[in-house]
Amino acid sequence: MKKIAITLTLLGAFTLQAENIEQGSMWFNGAIVYNASHLNGNVVMNAIVEGEELEFMLVPETGKPDTYRVTTGPHDGYMAYEEGMTIRHLQQEGLDVLCLYDTAGNLVRLLTKTDEWDNQPLNENHWMEMIRGTYTMQDGTRVNIDWTKANIGGYYITVKPVTFNGLTTNLINFDENETPLNGTLEVVPTISGLELHPVDFDDYGFWHRLQVDSIVLIESDPNQGRFDFARNTLLYGNDIYDYDLTMLRLMRNGILAHHGYAFQSTDLKEYFESEQWYKAGDNNEDIKPSLLERLNIEIIKNREKDVIAEQE
Repeated sequence: MKKIAITLTLLGAFTLQAENIEQGSMWFNGAIVYNASHLNGNVVMNAIVEGEELEFMLVPETGKPDTYRVTTGPHDGYMAYEEGMTIRHLQQEGLDVLCLYDTAGNLVRLLTKTDEWDNQPLNENHWMEMIRGTYTMQDGTRVNIDWTKANIGGYYITVKPVTFNGLTTNLINFDENETPLNGTLEVVPTISGLELHPVDFDDYGFWHRLQVDSIVLIESDPNQGRFDFARNTLLYGNDIYDYDLTMLRLMRNGILAHHGYAFQSTDLKEYFESEQWYKAGDNNEDIKPSLLERLNIEIIKNREKDVIAEQE
């Protein structure tokens, strides 16, 4: 409980230093890009997906700088968020983000300012950031997956996420038939790494797992943790649905572990002390995660609540 309290204090103590949401600015929510326009002192957020208009409006909260209330838009577009939610605009430490809170005050979604209007490359880059890394196969073969290339035992091949309407699908295509990793594979995150399941497509374009053994990749970089991407890339809230409660807990605490947090829970203490990169500090009060890390901690915590509720 002390760890959570420290995190909330760090986030709550953050001083807002943000400008207004600019006319014509674009905001990525981890799936699609919204365009911002001004209307009678409010901000209308609009996107077109498969010919359908998505829309919501931000109404400034009186006496609360850079804080908005979410309402329906003026054009009857589909509203993906609930009316009455709150958005705070934060701009510091190189981030320009809109933080979406539910009516209970939980940080549930993030939108980041972007210069890229096309959501597909944004989705591809973000997804690859979450799976790229150094792994070892069951037979000891070394595998390094990067944004566009993979090194399989010293043999380089092209990798590319499979997308549908600009959205990633948890499938990745390895463009080479002479390595253990080839064709289209479904990527399933695990505590220790990734499971890759060969798939096939039917006549209607739907994919199905083949009845063959999966390929297991074990994270094997001694200089980083299993979920290090949570320290370096912003999580949007809709990108961690594939992670179970145990993985989410390790992901969240891994952020603090890299700052030398001394854990009291036996399981966390044993887990992180087995990592070569981990070194416990002397005073947890001295830990100061970055803004990106603090936001990710809050996003992960909210997802943990949802998983617990789904299991009840």
